Amino acid sequence: MITMTVSQHTARTPPATIGATLWRAVRRAASALRHVHCEQTLMWELWCQANRATVPSTGPLRWVLTLDGHRLAGSHLPAPHHADARDAA
Repeated sequence: MITMTVSQHTARTPPATIGATLWRAVRRAASALRHVHCEQTLMWELWCQANRATVPSTGPLRWVLTLDGHRLAGSHLPAPHHADARDAA
C-alpha cells in the first residue's frame, strides 16, 4: 500500500487582509442588490405607465382634471328624433 502525505506549510494570511477581502465582498453584494432594486423599480414604473389608459380631452363628453382627479364633464348627445313615428300618429 502506498501512502502519500502532504506536508506543506500553508502561509497564513494576516487578519487585516481577510477583513479587507471580506469588506470588498460585502460592498460588491450591496452594490449588486442596489442595482437590482433600481432596475426592478424602473420596471414597475414603466409597467404602470404603459398600462395607464389615455384620457381623451375632446368631444361632447370629456375627462377634466380637478383637484380630486379626473372627472367626466360635458353634455350628452341629444337623442335622435324619429320623425316617422310622430308623423304616423
